[in-house]
Formats: sequence, structure tokens, C-alpha cells
Amino acid sequence: MPSALCLLHANCQGDALRPLLENSPAFSRFFRIRQYVNYTRQSIAEADLKQCALFLYQRLAPRWGALSTEQLLPRLSPSCQVVEIPNLFFKGYWPFWTNAIKAVNFADSLLERLLAQGLAPEEVLHLYLRGDPALLGDVAAVAEDSLTREEAKEAHAPIRCASLLRERWRDEQLFITVNHPGKTLLFHVADCLLRLLGLGRLPEDARRTYVHPQEDFWLPIHPALGPLLGLPFAARERRYPVFAARLTHREYTSCYLACRRHGVTDLLNLLRTLSPCGKMCAA
Repeated sequence: MPSALCLLHANCQGDALRPLLENSPAFSRFFRIRQYVNYTRQSIAEADLKQCALFLYQRLAPRWGALSTEQLLPRLSPSCQVVEIPNLFFKGYWPFWTNAIKAVNFADSLLERLLAQGLAPEEVLHLYLRGDPALLGDVAAVAEDSLTREEAKEAHAPIRCASLLRERWRDEQLFITVNHPGKTLLFHVADCLLRLLGLGRLPEDARRTYVHPQEDFWLPIHPALGPLLGLPFAARERRYPVFAARLTHREYTSCYLACRRHGVTDLLNLLRTLSPCGKMCAA
């Protein structure tokens, strides 16, 4: 019997979840996945919506128009099974991350505040890395606010991750960047989804052989958060995978400041050009 169509309507987290489902024999026996990217506003073919047997989606607000959840779901066949999947986000490891500043990728509100004071990049780097708690602010409150938001988002959702995040976020790094969950959370989502579908759990082989598609870039964590938040993995000397290189938090911050000094907005593209030895950018 040919497999039925599963539509996966999600952001980059769909890229990470998809191989786990496709490498689960119980899932792939019944479904073939066709993926649509939501944040690029990729339109979904009407024929796919009519033929869809399983619709996996991240909820989109009415402002997304035709791609919003309230407009998409009525276009599906009445026989289609619909499951909302999480759209995970966590600022606890990166309390200064902001999307309000477009001058550079992964903007850092504290670095930007120091730069706005007219300090030289060398002075900014020194103050930032010193990690004075009075300068850093209430980082625990930022983490708590982010956890609370995740709990509120999933209050009526079929797949819940917030309790796992709250329980374990200090013991192991559960996110790679603010919106890229790591393996532990992804395995949890896959397990929950498979159980909802009556397909058991994620096979051990799928876990063991899984290659996270976003593991080539880990956003470095400020080492001052180690003692402040009790994060054993936020060490000053830790080297993070940054495309071909492995950078310390200090080296990464130097690259960030070099971009800001020279008016370069595409920090990620600059980081991709670094040699494997991780030669530090000159701020």
C-alpha cells in the first residue's frame, strides 16, 4: 500500500524533526513527508492540502494571512489528521539576544548598548567579557520569563516540552541557538508525536545515527552565566562549533565587534570564512 502524504509546515525546526520521523520505520511505513517552510511564506499547493492525510504544523497567528492556522486548517480534507508541533524558543542561555536590532545577525543588546555609549570596540570587549553582574542585569529573570512564555504557549498543545526544559536546562545545554533546540528536545518531540499517532517511540537506531542539521553553528554562551545561573557547560575556554572553526566566546565576540566596526551586517557569512583553526577576528 503506498504511503500517505504528510505535510510538515514549520520553520527551521522542521528541518531537524523531519529526519527523525523519516528514520522511524513505523512512521515511514505509513507516511511520506512533503515539507513547506512557514517563515519564508512558502505557499502550499491546493492539491497537497486536499490529499494530505497528516498535517504537522506550527501555529501561525492571523497576521500570516492565508498561511495562518485559522485559514489553513479549514482547507484540509475532513479526514486529515492534524497535529500541532512545538515552535521552541529559549533566551535563558543568551539573555542579551534581541531581534529588535537589524545591524547584525544574532544581535546582542548589551554589546549594542556599550557601543552606543561611544566606547571603542576594545573597551566594549573588556567590559563585556568582565561580566560584572551589575552590567549584565537580572539574567535569571530573563531565563524565568522565557520559561514562563514556553509554558503559556503550550498550555493547550498536544506536545509539551516546557516541563522538560525547566527541569534540565541547567544540567545540559538544550538549545544550540535561541530557536534551534538540541537533540534532547527533538527526541522528546519525536517521541511524543509518534505516541500520539499510535506508532510507538523513536527507535534507538534513529537516535544513535541522528545528525542535527543545525549543529554546525552553536551560539556561544557568555561564560559569566556559568556561575550566575549554574551552567557547567558555559566555560570561558569552551570552543563552540562555528561552521569550519571552533571559537571561544571571546573570539566570537571579537568577530561580532569587527562586523559592527566595519558596518558588516552578515556576521554568519563572515564566520563561514574562518579557517578551521578558528583564527580570531580583529575587532
